[in-house]
Amino acid sequence: MTQNFNSGIATSIFFLAVSAILTLLSYGLIRKNRYRLLCGMVANLTIISYFLTLTFILVAINQPTVMIVYFIVLAAIAIPILILVVMSAYLFILNGLIVWRRESHTLGNVLTLIIGALLILVPAGFKLLNQWLPDFKPFIFLQNVSFFFLIYLVFWVLTFLTSFIITKVVRPKYDKDYAIVLGAGLINGTTVSPLLASRIQAAIDFKIAQFEKTGRSMKILMSGGQGGDEKLAEGVAMKEYAVQQGVPADDILVDDKSKNTYENMLFSKQLLEAKGIDINNGIFTTNDYHVFRAAGYARLVGLNINGIGSKTSRYFLPNALIREYIAILLNHKRFHMVMAALIVVLNLSVFL
Repeated sequence: MTQNFNSGIATSIFFLAVSAILTLLSYGLIRKNRYRLLCGMVANLTIISYFLTLTFILVAINQPTVMIVYFIVLAAIAIPILILVVMSAYLFILNGLIVWRRESHTLGNVLTLIIGALLILVPAGFKLLNQWLPDFKPFIFLQNVSFFFLIYLVFWVLTFLTSFIITKVVRPKYDKDYAIVLGAGLINGTTVSPLLASRIQAAIDFKIAQFEKTGRSMKILMSGGQGGDEKLAEGVAMKEYAVQQGVPADDILVDDKSKNTYENMLFSKQLLEAKGIDINNGIFTTNDYHVFRAAGYARLVGLNINGIGSKTSRYFLPNALIREYIAILLNHKRFHMVMAALIVVLNLSVFL
């Protein structure tokens, strides 16, 4: 009995030490650059390590009442998650239908609908093939590969979601010299859309809050060129909108050349440098789902700044996050192609 107790305590101390190391590592990574999937990965490992630590401590203590309470808490957490997983296909389809009704009918706006349908059709297809060809080895190989692909994708989805939450929780300090507002399409080629207005308002709110707390003013840089179907540059329309909201025109800079997020960051950097503004003492604003990827472009052009996100309609957020997730995967397509090939090779070696 005593030996088991001592063994349990030793294991608990080991996992506690691992948890402490992972906590420090997470803190260091987030402080250095929170816009990396590595932050989400280490944060998830940290959470798992604390769960294991707590479990071993309670097992070592061996108090029935405490264990019952612990399992009740675990059930309260696990059951809703399990329900969401089981119902995920139908929830995706429901969300896809809502987006289809409220937004334009583009491929990007039906992603949740497509995913929901696949979550139902693929398992049903495998079940039928199992009945028709129960011992067909190539099919068994395909099924095993599909399973490992699914595990791989789920791992990166959880990593991305944790990384996204980190960017939402950690807020920039009120000591900035500027805020870059990333442009978006104009309605009828002239009017700021609600989505773009929310990005502008996020910068205005930060500017007002900073001045109220510190007395320090800041510039707002409206970044957006003129699209083929637009009658004026987005940056110009954004400035007009901000002036209508009470922002002094002298506090607004305009980049009217950029066509995408990369150019938003690059041309904004060049404009800031020309004005003699410290390029690394600012923020950017965009929709919350876009912050993570936009920060990557900022660092790509040499802007070591963080972002704040304006709120996105709840019904549209799942679809938007999936699009961002796919875009991030494509940014690292070589790595994922190598991993996919490795999964196929490993399964093929076992199959043979």
